[in-house]
Amino acid sequence: MKYTAIAAVLAGLFAVPAVQAAENTVNLYGIAQLGLTIADNGDTNKLLVEDTGSRIGFKGEELLGNGSKAFFQIESAVAMDNAGASGFASREGWLGLKGDFGTVKLGRGKTYFDLAQEGFDGFNGNSTMISSLLIDGAYYRMNDSIAYETVNMDGFTGKLQYGDMEGKDSEISPYALIGSLAYENGPLNAVFAFENQKDLPASFGNGSKTLKDPKTGAYLSKGLKIRNYLLGAGYTLPTGTNLKAAVRLSDIDGAKRNTFIAVVAHPFGDVTGRIGFTQAGDIDDVENTGGSYLAVGVDYPLSKRSIVYTEFSYARNDSAAGGLMSTTAGQAAGERKNSAWTTGLIHLF
Repeated sequence: MKYTAIAAVLAGLFAVPAVQAAENTVNLYGIAQLGLTIADNGDTNKLLVEDTGSRIGFKGEELLGNGSKAFFQIESAVAMDNAGASGFASREGWLGLKGDFGTVKLGRGKTYFDLAQEGFDGFNGNSTMISSLLIDGAYYRMNDSIAYETVNMDGFTGKLQYGDMEGKDSEISPYALIGSLAYENGPLNAVFAFENQKDLPASFGNGSKTLKDPKTGAYLSKGLKIRNYLLGAGYTLPTGTNLKAAVRLSDIDGAKRNTFIAVVAHPFGDVTGRIGFTQAGDIDDVENTGGSYLAVGVDYPLSKRSIVYTEFSYARNDSAAGGLMSTTAGQAAGERKNSAWTTGLIHLF
């Protein structure tokens, strides 16, 4: 009798977690990626062991009823080549609700403009082209963000976020308003994205570059009014070839630039070949303030979660562009060209 009672109590204790497990999920995920890079900044040629974006994260959901869920995400940078560059919750940190009404969340993370741009990074597994897109004040990750995403409506999805407003004082009223509208239907996808920044610091950090005066190339010590617009589309052919192209219009306190982005990816059996190109035009009528970026590479899946790749990237800047475009090699003072050849491994978990 005594053992029967104990068994009943134990059964009751273990029954509660079983119910909770059905209603709650917490998952561990991440990417480990390292490569060997031969980098040439036009002045020095050197060998690098390079972490190309390793991370580890936790995300979870709780069922609330009526189709609604509470969720969270915490994602941290893991620099496998240099522990000092790691940081807890340094990439993403979100808490919110989602359901038939869409998704509402608070926190910090990549902006909707950046995510739209990354759709045109043909090497998105290790973000090879992202350095050519984070120019002219493009915002990478936003702090203090209030964000909303619609549900999918016949292929259309809208996203809007507002943030970085906490620096307001008697003289300035900073903020960033960023959004996107995307459409996807089978092999076709298209996106429009915008960002409107005001009085934000000149340095955005977390992968984005310190802002420069687009006409003089001098580093800025204060924020400006920045507007960026992106319009692009992609299509996958029956052969598996994926074609993408986008145009970006930038306006930094009245100084304007047009940037063109194109990407092609084609499967050759299990191997996928990729080529990406970014062309940044001159600022208004100021000559030699543009630049270009080219990336070529192939990748091969060793398994469902492990990928080996090799790729070459090359950046060229006009004589008055400063370090507008740069590869892993960086930009040597007084030089206008730089390149990097990387061979590495990506593991998903």
